[in-house]
Amino acid sequence: MDKREPSDSPDGNAGTERDPEHIPADKPVDLIPKAVLEYRPRPTTPLELLIDPSLGVILGRSESFHRKYRSMGLGLIGAVTESSEDVLTSLFGMPVNLDLVSPHVMLVAGKRGSGKSYTLGLISEELARAMARKEIEVAVVVIDTVDVFRQVIEPNTDQGDLLRKWGLEAQGFPAAVYIPRRAFSHLPDEVKKRSKLFPLAISPSELSLSDWAYVLEKSGILSTAIENLINDVIDSLRRGYTRETGKEEPPRSDFSIQDMIQCVDANAGLSDLYKPATRTALVQRLRRAQHLGVFHPGGTSAQDLAVAGRITIVDVAPLGSDADAVLAILTNMLSRQILTYRMAWTDEGTSAREELPPTWLIVDEAQTLVPRSGSTPAKDAIVSYAKLGRRFGCSLVLCTQQPSAVSDEAISQADIVISHSLSHDADIKALQQRAPAVMPEEFKDKAFISGLPRGVALVFDQSTENRRGFVMQARPRMSKHGGTDRVSALLEATKLLPPEAPESEVGAPTIGGRASEDEAGRPAELPGVPRPPLKLSREDWNVLDGWIREYVKALFERQKREYAITEESAPRIGEASSEALGAAVSEETPSIPFESTSHIDYSDIAARKFGALSETLLEKAMERQVLYAKSSHEFLFKKDSEYRETVTVRRTGVEGVTFLQSVVATLMSLGLAVDSIRHTEGFTFVLMRKDAMRASISVGVSEESACVPVVIIGPDRKAVSSLSAKVRSSVR
Repeated sequence: MDKREPSDSPDGNAGTERDPEHIPADKPVDLIPKAVLEYRPRPTTPLELLIDPSLGVILGRSESFHRKYRSMGLGLIGAVTESSEDVLTSLFGMPVNLDLVSPHVMLVAGKRGSGKSYTLGLISEELARAMARKEIEVAVVVIDTVDVFRQVIEPNTDQGDLLRKWGLEAQGFPAAVYIPRRAFSHLPDEVKKRSKLFPLAISPSELSLSDWAYVLEKSGILSTAIENLINDVIDSLRRGYTRETGKEEPPRSDFSIQDMIQCVDANAGLSDLYKPATRTALVQRLRRAQHLGVFHPGGTSAQDLAVAGRITIVDVAPLGSDADAVLAILTNMLSRQILTYRMAWTDEGTSAREELPPTWLIVDEAQTLVPRSGSTPAKDAIVSYAKLGRRFGCSLVLCTQQPSAVSDEAISQADIVISHSLSHDADIKALQQRAPAVMPEEFKDKAFISGLPRGVALVFDQSTENRRGFVMQARPRMSKHGGTDRVSALLEATKLLPPEAPESEVGAPTIGGRASEDEAGRPAELPGVPRPPLKLSREDWNVLDGWIREYVKALFERQKREYAITEESAPRIGEASSEALGAAVSEETPSIPFESTSHIDYSDIAARKFGALSETLLEKAMERQVLYAKSSHEFLFKKDSEYRETVTVRRTGVEGVTFLQSVVATLMSLGLAVDSIRHTEGFTFVLMRKDAMRASISVGVSEESACVPVVIIGPDRKAVSSLSAKVRSSVR
């Protein structure tokens, strides 16, 4: 056999080539048993497909190409399930083999639960099998949004009998699973090793301005001021800048979000150019992005993910509702890097394989990344990958629930379409328009397409030998597919943990133990470990069950806390009874009147400390206490007709009582005088007056955040609004 480089093969993927003259004649292919092909439609249009008598139906190849490569680089993905009146010409039960040697652009469509993600798993398995047979040398990267591909390392023992009917056996496949860095750092080492988990990170220095817009705002649109400020922050970090203290910060080619926040706060040049409100708005958005736990210096690159001979699962499901922004940016970077490395083969006259192997990029939920209308950070990159990738040995598989919502520029490049059941007219019409082969009239009927059973699909191939589409039953998976397991629950548990500390802080809490990290606070590299056992031992499950119990306990405690904070009726005069106020109406210290409003003994005041709360919940907790606690409620609510406004102030990295003291001083400067101080169950309320208006404030802290709500009530709406506006302006 003759080794060939991508430049010699028509595909860029082939590692070896076989001389067809030396291939012995094989026996006729074994048909898939009728018992496993329950759905048997009978279209009237004759089938015209490329058939190899010893292999079955061949997808993605011309007849001349197949004569050259024969069985090499083919993957079994299903069987023809169309029946025919003519037994002699019927292809019912004929295995369907997908070409894996040539690069392809494929579309896999289907409504939720129809089997489209399952089909992506089949393609991944067959790529792994062909690599194990040394027939191809490629990398496979699967972008997983719903946590269904991670278990490819485990065999599908539940369907052993069905697999044998297809001539297959259950087995797991070598894979690496990348999950967001924050989720990774909170998991025990044993789980990481057994589940082949690795940390996924995106370096903030890699993001473009449009990327930042998508991260900081779901709409992808920033104000002009914030957009300019982001540009100046990035430029300052790359060039170096001078702090307000006069200290010089050196240039950074790579930086963290914490570095960006520090630059906004300390860069003397930015303080002169931008208003405090603009800088504060950007810092708040950067902190929200930082809490995702996926942005970190030295991010994951295409060369980390696209490794020859391996399936890489990029599982962004732990990010929950924030996954879309991260997914778009990651896919943008990944597709651009892969294409750039592969194009280096042409530009520099060297083998592209030395930079990066031919790569199959498999992307789920394509309608969110490559929408037909609108834009995302990933759209242009994926369209370019679809148009140029095949020239450089790269394949793309797009999967979607809504083919009508995916960009025409991307789908028009598809040479193979596999469509499971579709229900909406727009999606069915889109399939009819974009199918790369003839669609029989029967297939155009909405009842036919929407009635396809789970796992059954319509297949269309651009190859001239496969003139019309046909109905295929997908084969069973050899490895496990989807489903919630104990690791899924552990990943959910990481969402309950407090936001990740800035990169400068070392260490992070874990579920069931402490994750190993290096001195810089980055997760340490996992040591080389053997392939995980096919079955976990009883001891393994006992350990995992212990972590699940911790997860459930944390979940219930959080839900209980959120219920206590948010489920409260609106305050009404006369309702400050023990039934209405619950635990807030316990023993109170008598009020402490003040003869002088200029001096307060703050040694008697304490900040109420909470456990790990989000900033939103901390605000709700404190506002609720100021409004509903008996002493504060009775002071504020004298009449039904009075008007009320709340000004809530929050700071990070300050001591609670000191923060309260500064707010009280601000209120005094606006003419308010202290009436009394009262204590209730760990809360201290400072009650103040100005003319007919009354105000109550308190302070609470959660980790590094401190919150002071100021509730102002009075009979004159204009006076209350004016005072509230002055408070907001003064404490900003």
